[in-house]
Amino acid sequence: MFTIGIETSCDETSCAVLKNDKVLSNVTLSSLRQHKKYGGVIPEIATRAHLKNIDKVFTVSLKEAGIILHDIDLIAVTNKPGLMGALVIGLNFAKALAVSLNKPLIGINHLHAHIFAPFLNNARRIKFPFIGLIVSGGHSEIYLVNDFDKMRLVGATRDDACGEVYDKIARFLGLGYPGGPVIDKLFEEKYKDAFKFKCGRVGFDLSFSGIKTAVIYKKEEIAKKEKITPDIIKRLISSFQASAMNTITRTVVEAAEEYKVKRIVCGGGVIANRYLRRKLCEQESAGFKIILPSFEYTTDNAAMVAGLGFYLYNKKGIQHDIGKLEAEPN
Repeated sequence: MFTIGIETSCDETSCAVLKNDKVLSNVTLSSLRQHKKYGGVIPEIATRAHLKNIDKVFTVSLKEAGIILHDIDLIAVTNKPGLMGALVIGLNFAKALAVSLNKPLIGINHLHAHIFAPFLNNARRIKFPFIGLIVSGGHSEIYLVNDFDKMRLVGATRDDACGEVYDKIARFLGLGYPGGPVIDKLFEEKYKDAFKFKCGRVGFDLSFSGIKTAVIYKKEEIAKKEKITPDIIKRLISSFQASAMNTITRTVVEAAEEYKVKRIVCGGGVIANRYLRRKLCEQESAGFKIILPSFEYTTDNAAMVAGLGFYLYNKKGIQHDIGKLEAEPN
């Protein structure tokens, strides 16, 4: 069975083809360079980029998979959450395909797809229940997952998402955009306790706005006394990253203990962070099974959308009415 996945929730235009759960192609074009000078994603720019690129990406994905249009059996598309204009481009493209080919269509929550990402290519056997952790540019969420159609949200960010704070801190410190990769690259373990930054928590809900403000105030405080050097920048970002990643790790482990599960499945762009991956994997010594996606499936991509679509259609019999499926930004 060939499934086409379509992802346009933010600044990546992505199409993928799967044969059952095996990825045959996963083609992504990002409009990231167009957003860099603004220090964040501009919805209008992202939407126009999707409109320009969706047909090209789709065509290349079919070619790389070695199939033709009429080989497609199922169409899976991200319809939530994301930027409204961006979602509409992908959703309308998918609807047109479904109508013209007379094939089933399934709308996918791409956050749930992030949790499915580690299971692509049958890399790991799916066993329920487990705790699902998503850490990305726009979301920080913890789920109790009894199945992919039985996901209960048990913790979420109360303000800025973790990846969003990385971007804001990097921009304030003059490190450019996006902030995640550059902060992770500059991070040095020896500086992780240089400053005492703390992340807020209420139960399993996370707060990152406070630590963002603390980093900004600390930099301004130092600037009044001395010149801000590259070494000081490293101390600031290393202390920030260690605090944020340690808080995420502690929170998801405590959620797993609360719900008496030993498996933690992770997804989202920030899961590419080297320090976070290491801190999570260290929990295996305490008896937890940590399941991480490969780096290529951490950012928004259509392969995870197609994979979850294939699972829900075949295992759960889920498909959607073309006329009723809508984009849901929130």
